[in-house]
Amino acid sequence: MSGLLLFLVSMVSLGAIYAMLCVALNLESGVGGLWDLGIVSFFGIGAYAYVIVTAPPAASYQAYIFGFEAPVWAGMAAAMIAAALFALLIGALTLRLKREYFLITTLAFAEVIRQIFVNEAWLTNGVAGIYGLRPPLREAVDPSAYGFLLLALLVAGLAIVFLVTRHMVISPFGRSLKAVRENEALAITAGIAPRRHNLKAYVVAGTISGLAGVFYVWYNTIVTPGQYSSDVTFFVWTAVIIGGLGSLRGALVGGFIFVLLHDILRFVPVSGEAAATVASLRTAVIGLALILILRWRPNGLFPERATVFGGAAPAGAKAMVSHNA
Repeated sequence: MSGLLLFLVSMVSLGAIYAMLCVALNLESGVGGLWDLGIVSFFGIGAYAYVIVTAPPAASYQAYIFGFEAPVWAGMAAAMIAAALFALLIGALTLRLKREYFLITTLAFAEVIRQIFVNEAWLTNGVAGIYGLRPPLREAVDPSAYGFLLLALLVAGLAIVFLVTRHMVISPFGRSLKAVRENEALAITAGIAPRRHNLKAYVVAGTISGLAGVFYVWYNTIVTPGQYSSDVTFFVWTAVIIGGLGSLRGALVGGFIFVLLHDILRFVPVSGEAAATVASLRTAVIGLALILILRWRPNGLFPERATVFGGAAPAGAKAMVSHNA
């Protein structure tokens, strides 16, 4: 596999992971109106839960005490269940808060989780992380072709998540979420329970993020606390805004666009002395793209399309105006 082709496969693979996070964030924030700054916490919880269940026992120089060497499917199940349980716990405690207080609380929760990753070495091996993790089906193909197999697995996972999420969005549940987002008081009069619907959306988004954490472990073959800083949350928010908040197509495409913008400067030929400077411009490129999009396409590249509820919408909610994905 040539160097350029290997790089492109790697970039598309990473884009699929970010697109999955964007779909999760769009479900709760774009469709449900929950302004969440803690999605990276479930991303990290899923990754560490998978590693704890599937990793081999610690070597003499490693501090973690768990490592059950369970099958991949068990690790994936553990990751999604752990992320869902934490989302259920945090959502049950915080969804009573108003938008800005909920936002601050989720940001604080993400930082608490990151500090646990850093300080609880018996569980996570601390800042050194856990490395040498083998992705699934590694022995099934030639090492030079494994990048293609991993890409196929990630794209298949993204496709399943997208289809399931799309079904939820166009279902009565998704319509109820949009009704709550547009006018909570009117939604209540139509018989919709806002807190219950928001909690479901929050748990589903957390579960998807946990699964994305598993894919991120496959991609990196290592897990460290530094991979799950709040920067990831802001990157995902940027990608969703670029694609179009509330639009499933926008969330899907936004993840890939973000990765392209983040890595496009790798193609610029520079000297070794200038490499660090060029690398530091990545954030500036993303910021400039975001400013231009907000100026000329404030609703994103694929804005949510307005429509009127009909068909299977909840009783009393058919006259509410919302949007299609």
